[in-house]
Amino acid sequence: MNTGRIKALASGLLLGILIGAAGLNIVMGSHLDKAELEILKLRAELEEKIEQLESAEKELEVKKQAAVVDEIDIHVNYSDEYEKLEIEAALKKLLKDTKGQEVHSLDPLLVTNIVDGRTVATEGHKYSLTVRGTLVSEKIVMYVDAKEVKEQVL
Repeated sequence: MNTGRIKALASGLLLGILIGAAGLNIVMGSHLDKAELEILKLRAELEEKIEQLESAEKELEVKKQAAVVDEIDIHVNYSDEYEKLEIEAALKKLLKDTKGQEVHSLDPLLVTNIVDGRTVATEGHKYSLTVRGTLVSEKIVMYVDAKEVKEQVL
């Protein structure tokens, strides 16, 4: 074999390698560009999902904060307004310990039973109480019927 022929084969082989590498570079370059674009899209989507997760965690934290009773509203059904106000004041004193307690820890039946069937005394009068309805939330609302009790002398 002659050196000219070897040089021609070597240069042809080298030229083929260079053309193949250039073609491979073009093909792989477009694939790399697509992959890089996909990575950028996924990073943007990941950031969005992280923001949504943080927002949901904040909402959950707010919901976890327990609601507490901060107001008591008593509605007494009785004809005399002055006596009605005194009865309401007496009932608010009975229920004052429920203020500040978590709503989910209060049993509405227990709150109702504190008042239902009880006799309350005002200046010179006694009243028997019957609860018609109770709502326990951040505000306890109670509807009560009052009936004057006549004392019997033996």
